[in-house]
Amino acid sequence: MMAGVRTPGDGPIGVVVVTHNSSAVLERCLRSLADGAPQRGVEVRVVDNASRDHSADLAAGIVGAERAIRRSTNDGFAAGVNAGLACLDTEWLMVLNPDTHVPPGALDRLVTVLAANPRAGLIGPRVVDEHGHRESTAGRFPTAARERSHALQFDRLLGREGRTRNFPAATGPVDWVSGCAWLLRAEAVRAVGVLDEEYFMYFEDVDYGRRLWDGGWQVLATPDVQLVHLLGRGSSATSVLPADGGGAAVRYLRKFLPATEADAAVRWLRLGWRVRWAWRSVRAALGDTRSRTLARRYRLALDTTAGA
Repeated sequence: MMAGVRTPGDGPIGVVVVTHNSSAVLERCLRSLADGAPQRGVEVRVVDNASRDHSADLAAGIVGAERAIRRSTNDGFAAGVNAGLACLDTEWLMVLNPDTHVPPGALDRLVTVLAANPRAGLIGPRVVDEHGHRESTAGRFPTAARERSHALQFDRLLGREGRTRNFPAATGPVDWVSGCAWLLRAEAVRAVGVLDEEYFMYFEDVDYGRRLWDGGWQVLATPDVQLVHLLGRGSSATSVLPADGGGAAVRYLRKFLPATEADAAVRWLRLGWRVRWAWRSVRAALGDTRSRTLARRYRLALDTTAGA
């Protein structure tokens, strides 16, 4: 896998797009990739995680049947990314959600920035929605204190440090960036390893940022490159997943924090879910459809982590 190291300007950018019932947004994403790297070109792998719609057929029609990897089971986002990475032998590896859209030249520019920072293993662009509103895609590594701020919304209401941070005004280091849009250096992937497939969805990006930093690699975010993300539209299954990371958040805390601190962090995490579930349940009773979905997802997060 990914044998050999090329000079920064040589060879295409390997792109992995993981799909699951993503046909509504996939074509726009795939059609944008070639224009995203007119200098270097792209080598695309679409990994379909057992979609029930025609995502896999759509991908095969655009990138070719041999580049559309059809998985018989949905083992999660991390497993899908790893399956795509295993098929690529390029120096630069782009991971994209199917509900992203790449502006012309954006992938070439992102490689240029990463190549200029030889100890950086991963870089994330600024991500905006279809209206140009910036998404929160850079974050801090969770601690008990940060989970308390997040649970009680002190981060949002009082400006105390929580899970997220302001996106840097210039290219610079961050703890982690959202896995909706990553550019990886293959050398760093070889050194650190692939994503942890025990995460089904959520927190695999936080985990990988932590592993890169622990392995001596930087994680960068840059406002010099911008991508569009239609948040939450990449898979119709998102609405039935636990909210706020669910069990994935607990897994991260148990994996990386000392036991006593992890215990405290999990207690704060679940308190926050109970508060949000109660609030969304009230809103749902008043007719708010979105709150009805979120209340179910917070309840699911609580139920699936009972005793965690």
